[in-house]
Amino acid sequence: MTSSAREWQMIALNTMHMNLQRLYVFDRSRAMITGQAPDGARIAALEGWMDAVGRAFGAALDGRELDEDEQEALLPLVPWLSDEVGRYYDVHDPAASPRDQAAFGAAHVYAADAQTKGERQTAEAVGDESEADRLRQYAPMMMTLVQQANAAVGVSAQGEPGEQERGFIAEHVRVALGDRPRVMLQVGAIPVMLAGRDPRD
Repeated sequence: MTSSAREWQMIALNTMHMNLQRLYVFDRSRAMITGQAPDGARIAALEGWMDAVGRAFGAALDGRELDEDEQEALLPLVPWLSDEVGRYYDVHDPAASPRDQAAFGAAHVYAADAQTKGERQTAEAVGDESEADRLRQYAPMMMTLVQQANAAVGVSAQGEPGEQERGFIAEHVRVALGDRPRVMLQVGAIPVMLAGRDPRD
């Protein structure tokens, strides 16, 4: 049971990080598949926000609540992130070829991996060893999914993916689309959680 302001802040920061990771991997993977250079300014902005969120997350893991100034510094990211994650879903074409859907699926895999790792770190930081242990059990599965996503993108960058990679892409896309309502709800709750409050209240 989440009870402390610091824990809610860690959940908010993890939600921000996992979705920045989603956008970063999507942009890089799509560029690799299409043979185009990624948007350098956008990649730099994503990396800058990932660094800022990572520093805040590290401070929270070390036992410190974010003060109002630190919260305010991160809040400008929230509407942009909400718009961009919404666009990630909106522009997805489920009728497109597997090759054209590989980046979308890979981005969700990387976001889910980042979320699981962040949740484990949060559980460890608040002393919830049973939850941390439960999350550690996911590590081999997440490693496999990341390997599948990498294979799907790598093969798609060379041409149409083979049967195995098409299977990976279809499953990753299915999970991504099924997770959309939860993902958008979590992103929408970031400001409340960042302030250290339960968004369900």
